[in-house]
Amino acid sequence: MKITPETKKVYELFPIQGKRCYAIPTYQRNYSWKNEQIEQLFTDVLEEGRGYYIGNLLVTDSSDKDAFDVIDGQQRLTTISLFYLAMAHELKEYKRQPSIKDDEDLCDEIAGKIQDIKRQLRLPGCQEPRISLLPHDQKIYRDLMESVLSTKKDQVKRWGNRILSRRYEFICSLFEEVLTTPRELLDYSDKLNELEVLQIEVPDIGDAFNVFSSLNSKGLPLTLIDLLKGEFISVGSNGAGSAEKVLAQWEKLTELFAAQDADADNRLVTQFLLNNYDAFEGTGSAITKGRALSEYRKVIKEHYHNHEDYLDILLLRAKAFAQLTGNAANEMDDHTLEVKIAALQKLESTQALPLLLFLFVNKKELGIVDYLVNIADMLISFYVRRNITLTPKSSNIRSFMLSTLREIREQNLRGQDVVKVVCDALVAHSASDEIFAASLDEGIYDKNKKTTRYVLIDIERRKGHSPLFNKQHPDSLDDFKVKKNGKNHPRWSIEHILPEGSLPSYWCSMIAPGEEQDAGEIQSEHVHRLGNLTLTPYNSELGQKPFYCEDDPEQKSKRDYKAPDNGEYVGLRSGLFLNRSIADEAAGEALENKETWTVEDIDRRNEILKRYVLELYKVPEVNSAE
Repeated sequence: MKITPETKKVYELFPIQGKRCYAIPTYQRNYSWKNEQIEQLFTDVLEEGRGYYIGNLLVTDSSDKDAFDVIDGQQRLTTISLFYLAMAHELKEYKRQPSIKDDEDLCDEIAGKIQDIKRQLRLPGCQEPRISLLPHDQKIYRDLMESVLSTKKDQVKRWGNRILSRRYEFICSLFEEVLTTPRELLDYSDKLNELEVLQIEVPDIGDAFNVFSSLNSKGLPLTLIDLLKGEFISVGSNGAGSAEKVLAQWEKLTELFAAQDADADNRLVTQFLLNNYDAFEGTGSAITKGRALSEYRKVIKEHYHNHEDYLDILLLRAKAFAQLTGNAANEMDDHTLEVKIAALQKLESTQALPLLLFLFVNKKELGIVDYLVNIADMLISFYVRRNITLTPKSSNIRSFMLSTLREIREQNLRGQDVVKVVCDALVAHSASDEIFAASLDEGIYDKNKKTTRYVLIDIERRKGHSPLFNKQHPDSLDDFKVKKNGKNHPRWSIEHILPEGSLPSYWCSMIAPGEEQDAGEIQSEHVHRLGNLTLTPYNSELGQKPFYCEDDPEQKSKRDYKAPDNGEYVGLRSGLFLNRSIADEAAGEALENKETWTVEDIDRRNEILKRYVLELYKVPEVNSAE
């Protein structure tokens, strides 16, 4: 059997010139990567150094030296092509902005990059994609490419719940949220081009399956976790006892990140190891997976040289990390603090994990046991403001969090001095009240859905005391339900009063009377604003229903919709505090009599809810931390 292994850069797999192309054989499965796998690859490209190795690409050759069948690696290859496509889309959007047009050099660079991506994704001399997916995916893939790479403004067809389409939308959201300037996009493109794969080329399908079976005979490839486990056994068993003892300690650590009757989640264990290094061992920038093994080798040897059982130390820290990430089997001693940490998890505050881990593990030595709730409150306000204003950039948050952590460590701070340093750092990097208020006048749902949901629930609980809920009907705002696909979904979801999607004629007439042709533009400007949002456990049933319907209102209108099983109001008259402001009570309106929902209503309600948000999530005050 002839096997030809060769290291390739991604730009060689997607060359600007040349006819290199790939086909996914019919026996392969369709595109199936989930958001977690996509985000991990996206983050690896962002955080790791240039030339980062991302895995193998197993292909068979053919009579055409430039054409390959992909046996293993099609998910990664397809995802990379979607990354290129999303970058082209974002760069086209920037190119249209007046501020960019004034910078001729940048404009030329953007135009050049878009042309490069077009040539990387298409075969020369035709419009055919360089990758041929299975028919189920290829129609969507062609449509996406035509939409983004044509000279017209992107007009992507709706493909419903088809996986490839939904994953592409998720990829676009990553690029839009994390890479917020043209320069960041251009730099990311350069790093993507420099990624490395090991291409393994074999003559035919029989040989390919032999190689594939051999590569996967022991399950997944060796990971950072596997390698560190071996390092602990090698070093730790000499200084701390037998290999069996070390292995038992290691299993206790990894079991902290395992669901019931399941293996440890390697992603969570890796996340812990990286955050542990940044919190306790690092002195510079954040550790990457590429550097982690070599750096941990030094740490492990140093601890065991000093007769310290480093696995015991790691186990204590891992228990704290499991609590901070919501993976612990046991509850925290302080219920209020547990609620605050759960809030930070919902606000996607992973950049703060090294700082929180350091503070939690050392809370007694630092003298901050009584201040942890205060610190958590400050972080909650910071993240709500950050996720709505997108200030500071996501890529800068971890850096200043690590700087704050190191200031506490190096200056040996204690008690209120620790709180003040954290507070000062958050104040220095928080958006101002003016910027926050201005952002609350714009759409917020399309910026960060999870934060929007958190804010709506928080308003309901803290401003309205949830009048809907009582002893007979306990608060269920954080409850989950299991759908048919086996995944947990929030019982309560966000409802757009003026709905998303193509508007029926009755909505067009309501928001643009006499000018129905402008309804779509009005909708796009106002649909995601705070004033147009509420919560409901019946989102799919309300959908495009009119605000009020005289004909069968209990089933056909959002205002009066009732649950078929018990006849209770579950539409806008559900009893939520949030829904009281739908009617203009100051003008004598009552929700049960209100028949219209207009832009003026959205503006009025937005002002009411904005005041609540500004009050609940103030910039941390230095004086209050003392």
